[in-house]
Order: sequence, then structure tokens, then C-alpha cells
Amino acid sequence: MPLKWVGSISSRLSLSGIGLIAGTEYRHMSEVALKSEALLSLSDDRLGYPIWCQYWQPKLQPAVGEDRDLQLFHGKKWCKFLPKDSVKPVYNHNGFHFGVMICSELQNAKDRIAFQGRIDSLFVLSWNRDLDTFSALLDAAALDVHAYSVLVNNRSYGDSRVRSPAKESFKRDLARIKGGENDYFVTVNLDLKSLREFQSRASRWTTEDDKFKPVPEGFELLNSRQIKPAK
Repeated sequence: MPLKWVGSISSRLSLSGIGLIAGTEYRHMSEVALKSEALLSLSDDRLGYPIWCQYWQPKLQPAVGEDRDLQLFHGKKWCKFLPKDSVKPVYNHNGFHFGVMICSELQNAKDRIAFQGRIDSLFVLSWNRDLDTFSALLDAAALDVHAYSVLVNNRSYGDSRVRSPAKESFKRDLARIKGGENDYFVTVNLDLKSLREFQSRASRWTTEDDKFKPVPEGFELLNSRQIKPAK
């Protein structure tokens, strides 16, 4: 999303009570340094009245070849970040726990696993034509993070989708869209209660009527996501 559109789009959506999570174009920090970020525009009522907050999450490292192209063709370099920025935040938005990754960050298995048990959904904002690779990574993320995994890609390449760690294979893609001449949107309901109930079990035993695949080994559920008594 162009930075000049950010305020206009997020403000219009906020008037309708709709939050926004989007990738943005490069932000220039100096004549030569730039960075790429995700924008989160979300409601907040902790002050006792409703407000809308904007949070910018930086992409810490460029994709393969991205830093080379920036330097060779544009004379730019990637902005350096402090070690504290390396820990990706978990957002708790009105009880909905989620994380955000930007494009090539999805390939970092350690960062994915760091979300395990802590989030209901993982949002991946991308501009990527390697659909086969990202499809496999998203399938893996839904299972190893054990959360609803949402891939948002550029319409030119497509394969934007919502992946569930569902037990039945035909229930795993809750939505999957590809290209088209015009911009459009689809809506998906995430069954957070069922996911949390399943993850709150004391064991990894499964039954015939389970909705989800078993949680991975070593899975530890965040206390604020637990449902007691678990079903």
C-alpha cells in the first residue's frame, strides 16, 4: 500500500468499525537507508473510550536479492535494527491473539515456532510470485504453529488464502482466491473457541469427531488462551 493512502484508507475503515493489517511501500529513513513495514490499524478502548491506534511492524531483513537490487539499481541500503526488534510481537486485540510476518520472514522456521501456542492466527503479508514455495510454507505454518494461517499476496500473483489446522483435508482451506480484473474481498469466520478448546486438552489424544489435527510435540498453550474446563 502506498504510504500516502494509509491515513485515508484506515480512517474510512475505522468509521465502519473495520481494522486494517496491510503491507506498505518502502519508508525512506534517510537519503540512503530505507525499511519495509506492516501497518496495523486497530481499535482500542483501554482509555475508557474507543480510539484507533496505528502500529508499524518492521521487516528486519530483506528478501534474497532484495538488498542487492536496492544497492545496485537505486543506491539504497536496508535500515539496521536493534536486537530488541528481533522478537516478533503477539497482538492481543480484544482477546484475539495474532502475529504478523512480512513475506520472506515466513521462511524463518524459528520465528514461526516462537508463535506456537501463543496465537490464534498468523497473518503473512507478501508480494511473491513463488507460489509453490509459499503454499508449502503456509501449509506447514498452519500445523507447526497450529493456528489459522492467513496469506495475503498481490492480486497479480494470487493464492491469497486462509489455512486451518483442520483434521479433514477439505476443510483446511477456508478461503483461497486467485487474481482477477478487479479488486474484491471475501470474508471468513475463524472458530477461535473450538481451536482453543482443542488446544486446552491435557493430552494429545484424538477422537473421531475432532475438528483439528493434533498439536505438535512440545506445544505449550499461553495461559490467556486456555479454556477451562477443556472439552
